[in-house]
Amino acid sequence: MSRMRMSSPRGAADPMSRSRPRRSPISPRLVVLGTLLLSYAWALVVPLRLTRPPSALTTAGYVVGLAVFGAALALVLRAAVSPGQSERIRIRLIGLLVVVSLALWPPSFAWAEPGHEPWAWVAGFVIGASALAVPRAGVVVAVGLGVMAVTGAVAFDGAVAASLGTAIGSGVVVWLTGLVLVWLLGLLWAAERGRDAEAGLVIAQERLRVSRELHDVLGSRLGIIALKAELAADLAATDPARSAAESDEIRAIAAATLAEARRAVHGETVADLPTQIASAELVLRSAGIATTVDVDTTRVPASVSRLLAAVVREAVTNVLRHSDARTVSIAFPGTGPRRTLVIVNDGAGGTRSGIAAGAPSAGTGLASLAARCAASGARLVAGPVDDGRFEVRVELAPRTPGPP
Repeated sequence: MSRMRMSSPRGAADPMSRSRPRRSPISPRLVVLGTLLLSYAWALVVPLRLTRPPSALTTAGYVVGLAVFGAALALVLRAAVSPGQSERIRIRLIGLLVVVSLALWPPSFAWAEPGHEPWAWVAGFVIGASALAVPRAGVVVAVGLGVMAVTGAVAFDGAVAASLGTAIGSGVVVWLTGLVLVWLLGLLWAAERGRDAEAGLVIAQERLRVSRELHDVLGSRLGIIALKAELAADLAATDPARSAAESDEIRAIAAATLAEARRAVHGETVADLPTQIASAELVLRSAGIATTVDVDTTRVPASVSRLLAAVVREAVTNVLRHSDARTVSIAFPGTGPRRTLVIVNDGAGGTRSGIAAGAPSAGTGLASLAARCAASGARLVAGPVDDGRFEVRVELAPRTPGPP
């Protein structure tokens, strides 16, 4: 006998989004690099304003030297915001920048405006850029260029303290300014890596869902189709009418299986308890197993319905794969302070009763279902009982006040 009172609406599970986050058309790295280049442009403006070359020719030569210095400075800053750049290449670029800055050392001190230290500003920007690219190299450059700033001040009768203070002070300031931008860029890169990892995790979860759904849909149905096809072939000569009936059932099961497989691939698998009970009756009776269903789903919330549907599906799959059951009963009164779903079969003592020993199937598995039930406040118990029967019992959490 079958008594079912079903009111849960037929619904499809929302498919997981497979879309990757859209990236901005403007690279953040280029934005940070452009900001750094604009900030470090003062490394060309300040020395040019604080020097007085003796002739137009020397002015042109000094401008060319500053242009070469600016190009070397841009290369170091570009390396500082390029995560794939090796440290060896960065150190070589820093060495090139130091050499170019030292080439500006004699004219900058010789042509300096009275009371000004133009080369100290050059040294400060070199120190800041070097520390951005390779911090430990920045320390070495700071020591070396600090010594050169002091040497130039002594050689050209300048202020030693002012020259050294300008070189080190400006170096620290421009380094800290650039460090904030590079740090923000690093945070953005970390966020992008997090989004990429999240997208990869979503894809992996979707693949796992599809594989689990296809296993659950195809695992039992294909076995039944194979058995019925063999039976129909054996009956073709002796009982054509029954053979034709078996063939009709094979077509019906195959059509239903194909439809469910398509829904599973597209994330539209119906996973509520009423639908799963109907599917369980179909496959069990098609396998020649007498099925008794006494289920009340009139006041089952959607979340509980999905949980019980997963238990019914796993239990039926285990019956078909691991037991010699001839009868199966599914009972769920749906009332009382602690509602209980009970699925019992009489195949625990059969030759294929691996599930009787507690072996989970290769699909969702009773072990993972037990953990899922525990997370929902329910309790799943599975094992053999009296008279060669095997029982799967799910005790739901007590009802909470409010609408179902």
